[in-house]
Amino acid sequence: MHLDIVWSGEVTPVDLADGAITVGGGPKDDIHLDGLPFKLMTLVVDGPRLSIKAIRPLRVGNQLFPAHVPRLVMPGEELKLPNDVVVRRPMDEASRERRRNKSTDFLAKELLANELPELESRAATLTCVTGADEGHVFPLAFLDVTLGRGDDVDVRLHDRSVSRKHARVLHRGLSFFVEDLATTNGIFVNGQRVRSAKQLNTGDVLELGHTMLRFEDGERAPEERTVIEKMPEPPSVVVAEDAQLTSPESPATPTAEPSGLQASITEPLPVKKPRFSFAELTVAALALLLMVSGIVTAALFAR
Repeated sequence: MHLDIVWSGEVTPVDLADGAITVGGGPKDDIHLDGLPFKLMTLVVDGPRLSIKAIRPLRVGNQLFPAHVPRLVMPGEELKLPNDVVVRRPMDEASRERRRNKSTDFLAKELLANELPELESRAATLTCVTGADEGHVFPLAFLDVTLGRGDDVDVRLHDRSVSRKHARVLHRGLSFFVEDLATTNGIFVNGQRVRSAKQLNTGDVLELGHTMLRFEDGERAPEERTVIEKMPEPPSVVVAEDAQLTSPESPATPTAEPSGLQASITEPLPVKKPRFSFAELTVAALALLLMVSGIVTAALFAR
């Protein structure tokens, strides 16, 4: 593990082996810096992972971090110690190369396959630097990503002080925003409570309960960005009531007269008159009724 220590205007590179290393002003500290408290900070190196724990609050980037709480240190972050001492974890070339080569689509496939990547990528991510999920990298692969400890969230945190649905990260255009989902404990960005949707920048630290997440914006190549442009609206045409709409490229042609067949189809059909009038039909019905009645009467007398 490679670190740079900036002290009195000089940069001193330090290579650390795996294990715990103390930093302070004591004679037994592994990294001795005059003027610092004894065993001010303990660095724990485990392969590519670096975590710290200090006996007093330290400033990581622009945020004051509490004492006696382990914290993961990401490549590119700086620890500001007393007496203007800065401990910097530089971004190595391998990390830059991984960031350039790992696309958002590939990261989304790993997410769906339940294989969360430990490396950085072009996709925006939230890295847990403090809490039960320390070291876990959560890719922001969707437009809306919900955070909480419930089963129906996109980023599940194993923190009982976090609500089931605690916060939501929104991806709008090329920007990311975070909003609180009306929780009691709220959400803090760089120590400031979020009252409304707040835009996120690379390096911002989100605090949910006892969990802290570091936001890392994705670095996308220009050709990967998809821009959808609206189709131009056709020009509006105003036509007078007594005017005829004609093509501007061809002159108006006179309307042809309908042919004989078309004229016969469009003409109204003649109304068909009934053969007998209503009065004639009534008289015929009465005569038929009397005839039937007479036949029935004669049959009765014949018996």
